[in-house]
Amino acid sequence: MLTQPLDEFITLMPKVELHLHLEGTITPRTLIDLAERNGVSLPAHDEESVAALFRYRDFGEFLSVFMGLARAMVRGEDFERLAYELGLDLAAQSVRYAEVMISPMQHITRGVDLYEAIAGAMAGFARAEREAGTVVRLALDYGRGYGTEAAWAVLEVARAARPLGVVGWSIGGQEIGHPPEPFAPHFAAAHKAGLGLMAHAGEVVGPASVWGAVEALGCTRLGHGIRSVDDPALLAMLVARGVVLDVCPTSNLLTGAVGSWEQHPLRRLREAGVAVTLNSDDPTFFHTTLTEEYRRAATHFGFGADELCDAVLTAARASFLPPAARAALCQRLDSELAALRARIGV
Repeated sequence: MLTQPLDEFITLMPKVELHLHLEGTITPRTLIDLAERNGVSLPAHDEESVAALFRYRDFGEFLSVFMGLARAMVRGEDFERLAYELGLDLAAQSVRYAEVMISPMQHITRGVDLYEAIAGAMAGFARAEREAGTVVRLALDYGRGYGTEAAWAVLEVARAARPLGVVGWSIGGQEIGHPPEPFAPHFAAAHKAGLGLMAHAGEVVGPASVWGAVEALGCTRLGHGIRSVDDPALLAMLVARGVVLDVCPTSNLLTGAVGSWEQHPLRRLREAGVAVTLNSDDPTFFHTTLTEEYRRAATHFGFGADELCDAVLTAARASFLPPAARAALCQRLDSELAALRARIGV
């Protein structure tokens, strides 16, 4: 139940977000501005009609809109603007740390220089950090539908961009027909390069996708992973290995991955002992924010202050920061959460 004190706590509590796509944070105004500047035609020409594009019947339809609107981003300064605006928005939600994904093939196939895009994004995040304090790092989320061969060049850019702030390697895109196992060599190379490993898995495909992401790819975090609930042996494995599911409830509802709030397995996953975090995925596309996801966890799944704090600390512990920085973040969050709980009385 979302009481007034709990709602106040959710608004003010320090947070961490681990599953967030940069392209999915673009506001209608920024999208229009970038499209006009870069000569990109959009199927809508004002903020109201652009906002109306963000309606989906299923995951495939969402992916088509996502890919179409990503065309507006062309130059490094475009990514810098998105990142700066996102950094300020995260700070306004009391997010202390976030890992944000860029979908490289959405841009490479249009001739965009990926390294330039990464450098631009990190410049925007650095500016926001100086002004508002939120720390953001990047992960590259390779679209599995583009095949295994093209992934090697993207991984080389990820390696080269580590000093800029790239900390993670992932695969995303359409799970159907694109199992994780063929990407095992890429994930082994990414791990050797010092990148954290995660993958979209168990969102629209069942447990087999999750098994593959953990056992073949070595992922310590999974984007979504909600179909794990269909396999008791898989749940036991996730618990035993400490694999973290970065769950995005509103996204799952609006893409049709689940049929209703009542059908969403977040509560069952947590009760099975699986480590879960809360995330917004593509906040503009799904009409949400990280703060709103915490509110909805309280409203629809009965999460109280203990469980919400646990989600924050789980996210901090699962981050791809270096060990010392990760420990410092956890200590800071633990102290801030305790002080806020005492002040509000939750």
